[in-house]
Amino acid sequence: MPIYEYRCEGCGGVNSVYLRSYTSADPTECKLCGADSLYRIISRVAYIRSEMDKLEQLDPKYHKMVDEAIGRAPANSDPDYHMDRMVPFSQAKEKGEPYFKE
Repeated sequence: MPIYEYRCEGCGGVNSVYLRSYTSADPTECKLCGADSLYRIISRVAYIRSEMDKLEQLDPKYHKMVDEAIGRAPANSDPDYHMDRMVPFSQAKEKGEPYFKE
């Protein structure tokens, strides 16, 4: 049960029309301006790529660039730097509100 799209030559608007079958009669009147000059257009389609396809399309130098950027980053930008310094609230030097409230 396809939905076809038609463009109006008068106003340039796009009309989406549900037709029960391919042999159904085409619409004759624009829903936007009322003109009778519609022609069928090819609808846009979506193509969803997998994560693997996206990775294959990356620049071959991408991983090298990331490694170089990480090498130039300051030491405290590494998440492990902060994780190693975390302590339970009971052992904290200063008491305060936890960041994540329940």
